Amino acid sequence: MSKTSKWTSVAFPSEMVEDIRNLIKELKYWPSVSTFCREAVLEKIKKERALLKELREERREPEAGA
Repeated sequence: MSKTSKWTSVAFPSEMVEDIRNLIKELKYWPSVSTFCREAVLEKIKKERALLKELREERREPEAGA
């Protein structure tokens, strides 16, 4: 991969991709598997960043009774 490339590839199990395709066909919301995956990953990143922020804030607080 080129150092200047802004994109990379990832692999998913075929069964998972088929499940995504079925959701796309039924819900008709996402135009492609890649857009579904991108949206799902962005949601996961947001959730994990919020959890990480919460954990960092807990570490900064003094323990109860200290």
